[in-house]
Amino acid sequence: MTFLFMLVGAALAPFVCAGMFEENTGWTSAVLGACVGLLLGQLRRVRSRIGELERTVSALQPPAAPRAIEFAAAQEPAAPVSAPAPAAAVVPTAPVPALVRPLPAETPVAAVHAISGADAQAVSLSPPRPVMTSLLATRVKQWFTEGNVPVKVGVIVLFLGVAALLKYATDSGWLRVPIEFRLAGIAAAALGALVFAWRKRESHRVFALSLQGGAIGLLILTIFAAFRFYDVLPAGMAFVLLVIVVAGAGALAVLQDALALAVLAIAGGFLAPILVATDSGNHVALFSYYAVLNAAIFAIAWVRPWRPLNLLGFAFTFVIGTLWGVTRYRHELFASTEPFLLLFFAFYLFIPILYALRQAPARRDLIDGSLVFGTPLIAFALQAALLLPDRMQLAFSALGAAAIYTAVAALELRRLGLRLLGESHALLAFGFATLAVPLALSARTTASTWALEGAAVLWLGLRQQRRIPRWIGYGLQVCAGLAYLYGYEDAVDRTALLNGAFFGALLLALAGLASARLLSRADARAPLTVLLFIWAWGWWLLAWGNEIERFAPSGLKAAWWLALIALTGHAGSEGLRRLNWREAAWPLLAMFGLAPLFVIATSDGPHGPLEGWAAAAWGLWLLSALRGLFDLAFRQHSLRHVAHFVFLWTAAFALGVEFGEIAHTHLALGDVWIGLGALAPFAALFWFVLARTPLVRWPDPGAAERLRHASLIGVAAVLGIAWFIGLFIEGAPRPVPFVPLLNPLELSQFGFLLLLLAWYRSAATEGRALLSAELRARLLAVAAVVLLTAMTLRAVHFIGGVPWDESLRGSALAQAALSVVWTIAGIAAMLVGKWRGSRGVWIGGASLMALVIVKLLLVDRQHLNDLTAIVGMLVVGVLLVGVGYFAPAPPRPAGDGK
Repeated sequence: MTFLFMLVGAALAPFVCAGMFEENTGWTSAVLGACVGLLLGQLRRVRSRIGELERTVSALQPPAAPRAIEFAAAQEPAAPVSAPAPAAAVVPTAPVPALVRPLPAETPVAAVHAISGADAQAVSLSPPRPVMTSLLATRVKQWFTEGNVPVKVGVIVLFLGVAALLKYATDSGWLRVPIEFRLAGIAAAALGALVFAWRKRESHRVFALSLQGGAIGLLILTIFAAFRFYDVLPAGMAFVLLVIVVAGAGALAVLQDALALAVLAIAGGFLAPILVATDSGNHVALFSYYAVLNAAIFAIAWVRPWRPLNLLGFAFTFVIGTLWGVTRYRHELFASTEPFLLLFFAFYLFIPILYALRQAPARRDLIDGSLVFGTPLIAFALQAALLLPDRMQLAFSALGAAAIYTAVAALELRRLGLRLLGESHALLAFGFATLAVPLALSARTTASTWALEGAAVLWLGLRQQRRIPRWIGYGLQVCAGLAYLYGYEDAVDRTALLNGAFFGALLLALAGLASARLLSRADARAPLTVLLFIWAWGWWLLAWGNEIERFAPSGLKAAWWLALIALTGHAGSEGLRRLNWREAAWPLLAMFGLAPLFVIATSDGPHGPLEGWAAAAWGLWLLSALRGLFDLAFRQHSLRHVAHFVFLWTAAFALGVEFGEIAHTHLALGDVWIGLGALAPFAALFWFVLARTPLVRWPDPGAAERLRHASLIGVAAVLGIAWFIGLFIEGAPRPVPFVPLLNPLELSQFGFLLLLLAWYRSAATEGRALLSAELRARLLAVAAVVLLTAMTLRAVHFIGGVPWDESLRGSALAQAALSVVWTIAGIAAMLVGKWRGSRGVWIGGASLMALVIVKLLLVDRQHLNDLTAIVGMLVVGVLLVGVGYFAPAPPRPAGDGK
């Protein structure tokens, strides 16, 4: 009824306003009339609701006298059971009404009250939901009543008090004190806090350590501010004060066994020269100071196994040293820089030994791997930066490092009983000895030698079941790869395949592949098996891909890459089927996963992906893919259904791009034909999957069925997006003329709706429908109306000559045509619903008719000075009268006998 009021108001308001104001107020008066109708409808609903509530309360409210008697009875105290009233006191009375019938003597007073209040509860309304302010008030109440309330309130009060005090002091000029006194006051307060915290170290340890850390940090910041911002302290004095503070913090940390305090002290120590840095550039002083700090860390390592402290010193030392080397180092500074590098290397060579010795005897194999392996890696890299381009000197450095690590490993294994640490240092000794080889030889020769040597050593370690040779084999292959990359710029070969760069990478790939297979046979679940296989696979692609990039013509590189991926996938397929090698399936799966990328890559200008040499590459891929699908099904691989899914999509994608290119280049057709040609393979794929044709289910129907629903959803999404875009394009079917309903764009859009209908029916039959039948019908009906709208506007454009742009929206012809077409569609739905007894179809048609009426009131009435708009409105009126005669009301619901 409210909607009817709105329609009447929207219809009458323009005429009333025009009569009163003698002007056409347009759609504004219609909106105003609709609002007035809405208010009238709501007022009617409110009045009806109030009357209903009054009738309900009147029916529930008992007579006044019994309620009074009942209330009085509830207020009287219950008489004791042991003292019954005398017989003379009993006075005969009239029968008590049911509402005030006396209660049993044992009924408690609370129950009487509850019973007497039942009527009030029956008519009371449910409490309203809490609004946002109530929720906020509840949260604030919880914050102030739960948890550590005094601390919360105290922090807030202190914050407000300090803020008020600072504001008052600023306004009164109290803070106008010389900066020297202010800094001194802050330092004095920090020292006082430090002394107080020291005295509380036994009774309140956590509080004391936290306060000490804060006081030390405050002192460091105060000294820094005095030097950097206010020029109160000279650089030398500031540095000395920082050293004193840091040294004191370190002493406090050791005395109290406080790691956090030690970390703060060391961090402050390393930052001190940075905080007071000048442009003098005296690296000797800087590194001497860092040497003292590292000596302190070394001394602490004698008594405390504090690994974070060791890592912090290591990070600060080498990071700052590296930054200085990158920005300031020159070759003439080698003599004053090399001793510090060796000293720092020695510190962090022996600190892990002290760390291991400080552990319990049962934990001596616990090593600090970050320092054990990080120190030689970073130190030798810095050494190389100092010595390059003198490779022979760097080779001697590697031999010296190998000798040092050999001596340290012998000491650990024979004297100290540190087996794992000794083996680690022995491995580093072997690595440095091996590293000396390529420094005087060709990088590619060295890489090939190390790769083969690594595979052989790995085989020996697996044969003897020894761990160290296996790790040596792994390390040799890694070093081989690094050596190859290091010498790659020297590759100037001019012959494809017959060159050192190709054979070097190929040997690295074969050595890694052999190592992966050896390790897989020994332990198929070893994580390094995966890494070795990926390592070999990468070198294989690098060996062949490098030749493609260097020697293949630019227009054929994508085709050669596709052929390489296909051949690699075929090799993996054979390894999976013949050797049952799990990792061999990865190149096969990658062949499927990378194929969609090559569809675009092999489309070269006017040629599609299935033309010329690219067609040969795709033919090779197709054969490898079919063989791979068979092998995946043979081995029942867990991802065979995914491979099958990608295969179908890749085939449809390649065919779509090719068909579109043919329509564009070879047939010179319009954009509509190009788009339809590109989408035709996807539509065919949808139908083949829906119909379960053998063409799309070979060689494993189970795998195809597993992702059948996902395939349908994916293809439907692609076609649906294209269908939606097609609603907004002109759709000129050049070179053929436009014919309504029979042009290619609208036929294809209508065909898509038929495919959806077939899919929904098939899913409903199989019991796998995602949506209810009613919702599916509504969605299809909405899609049909939308398509009908686009078809109408397109006919107006081509036949009526209205441009396909924004002017189509304001065209009287277009609006009249839409009104008539929508009316015909709505009336047809109402008639069909009436004849078939479908209430939902009738309501759908009526809803469309309501939309037409709203459109007439808001849009079409603006064009009433145009004949087409007038005719359209008349047609709509006539049709409405006709449907009012044949199907004025919806069919009755099923089971309604009225």
